[in-house]
Order: sequence, then structure tokens, then C-alpha cells
Amino acid sequence: MLFSTEPKTSLDELFDREAEIERFRSGLNERLVLVLGIRRVGKSSLVLSVLNSLGIDYVFIDVRKLYDNVSRKVPAERIYNELRMSLGNLSFWEGGLGGSLTRLTYPLAPIRFRLSASRIRDGIAKILEAINNAGKHVVLVFDEAQYLRYSTIGLRPLLAYAYDHLRNITLVLTGNEVGLLHDFLGLDDPSSGLYGRYYHVIELRPFDRERSIEFLRRGGFRELGINVDDRVIERAVDELGGIAGWLVYFGRLYPERGGEDAINEVKEIGANLVRSELEELFSRSQYYRYIMEAVAVLGKARWSDVMKYLMARMGERPTNATLSRDLNNLVKMGGFLTKDGDWYGIPDPIVRYAVLRARYFTRS
Repeated sequence: MLFSTEPKTSLDELFDREAEIERFRSGLNERLVLVLGIRRVGKSSLVLSVLNSLGIDYVFIDVRKLYDNVSRKVPAERIYNELRMSLGNLSFWEGGLGGSLTRLTYPLAPIRFRLSASRIRDGIAKILEAINNAGKHVVLVFDEAQYLRYSTIGLRPLLAYAYDHLRNITLVLTGNEVGLLHDFLGLDDPSSGLYGRYYHVIELRPFDRERSIEFLRRGGFRELGINVDDRVIERAVDELGGIAGWLVYFGRLYPERGGEDAINEVKEIGANLVRSELEELFSRSQYYRYIMEAVAVLGKARWSDVMKYLMARMGERPTNATLSRDLNNLVKMGGFLTKDGDWYGIPDPIVRYAVLRARYFTRS
């Protein structure tokens, strides 16, 4: 169902992603595939739908769910446990793979005691080797892989080892913090084991206005057998943008709420969903909040506009280097800021709304 809020798992449920589907299919013959795009644009849906359609064995790990908000880390034990517990989904688990893994040092039940980093790395390496030695092609997916940079053990060498030596495993990493994921992998860092290695990229972009209207009118609402006034659909697209996740929420709410109430509720639900993301973001630099405010208030802003806003709002002037660094970081994170020439903008209208709402409540 197009208006389902869960990640899609069938190609029949995807809308207007034919080029990305074909590119992802062809990329599965490579060693490393990156699926990139801002939050809620449909990366997980693309990956799961294509893999299911091909009948390929895969392991899917949502790294975001392993992140500890208190320590701001991804405990290595959680990665190890998630990887091991996911193996039962492989079609050949009951055969040679299951038997080989029973000989590993650590039990299959979730770890309830703390292991050393070296033992966890060794355990993960043995799991990957066992998968590879089973002799069948397996896709290992790390969804929201930018969170791997918070792992309590260094995972980049393990990924490089899998890339170089485990020919039956294709690594797929999805991420919204495009620049930071790139930095984590060290693709341009000569000291990284993945430096100079080929990687296949699929980038998902929000729908343009025309395709967003089509998504609602001929996709979801036709599926539900509902006729909706074009003006309502166009207003929803203008206020919610072309991000599939927000359009799906609108489609789900419209039959009960009607147009205006459904749009407003999506904005409120969306703002609440991104609030924790924004608070986590703002905690990492004293300037991030005010940079985002500046761009949200102005709609789009140049470097000098942001500097003027920060000086007026904070009563102090950050150094030029500090402002440039923080702006660059926010662009790298994907979904927070984009840069077009000299102009910065917020690509997700719900993120912009959440920033403006937080600013209003902070000042009142």
C-alpha cells in the first residue's frame, strides 16, 4: 500500500523510482554500494523492495536503532548481537552456516556481559567469513550507516577486509548524512583501507512538485478510491515538499481530517519526530541552532546573512573559520542544509517548520 508508513518491501509499493531501482540492481554485482538521500526519502524502501524482488539472501541492520542516546555511542556488543540474530533470516542458515557458527566462541543468545573490543572484532570477522564461506551471494545492509562512526570499536578495517577478501558479500550502506558517511568510510583518505576502492552510488532525491502531486493523486488516493480536490493536493505538496515520508502521512490522515487539518497535523507530527534529531544536532555546537534559525527565518541565506543573524541573536561574533566549519558540517549531514552557489537552504520543509516553531517557543 502506497500510503503505508512502514518501509516498503515490494516493488509494487514503490512510486516513480524506476531509474534508481535499475541502478541498485546493477550495483549488486559490485563490492560496495552507497544508497544516499535525505531523511524519509525512501532509501530503506528501495533497498528492501529490490532485494525481496530478486530473492537474494540479505542481512539488514538498522544502525540507528543501536545508537545509545545517553552515551552517544553505538555499543559494539549491539552490532555483534544484531548481526548474529539476523543470520536466521538467511535461506541457508540451517545448513553449513548454522553449523559453522556454533563453533564460534560466543553464544547465539544476546550478550549480557561486556566483551573486549578485540574479541568483538574477532567475532564479527568470523561471522562475515562464515557467511562468505557458505558459497552463496549475500548482501549485508547497514541502514543509516552514518551512525557507525559512533561505534565503540573501529569498523572501517572490518569493512575494508570484507571488501578485499570476502567476494561473496556485497556491502550496502544507506545514509542521509552523505558527507559524514563518506568521511567515515575514508574513501578519499589514503590511510583508510577503503581508499581508492570503487563504490557504486545511488542517490534518491525528493520528488519534484509535479511528481509529488502525481504521487498523491494517482498513486495513493486512487488506490484508496478517493477523489481529492486538486487545490488541496497542490497545497499539501507546497507545504510538505516532495519527501515521500511526509506525503504518506498526509495521505493517511486526509480521509479522517480533511485537507487543512491533515496538513497541519503532518506538520505537528513531523516537527515532533525531528525534534529529537534537532536537539541532538544542536548539542554538538553552540552555533548550529542559530545557523538553522537564520536559514529558516530568511528562507535562504548567504554566509554573510548567517553571520549577521548570529551576531544579533547571540550578541557575539564567531570567527569566520568557525562559521564556515559549522555550515560545512550541516551541509555534510544531509537534510539539514543544502548549498546552491552562495545560498544555503533547508531542503525539508518540516525541518524548517520545526526550527521556526522551536525558535518561537524559545523566544516567547
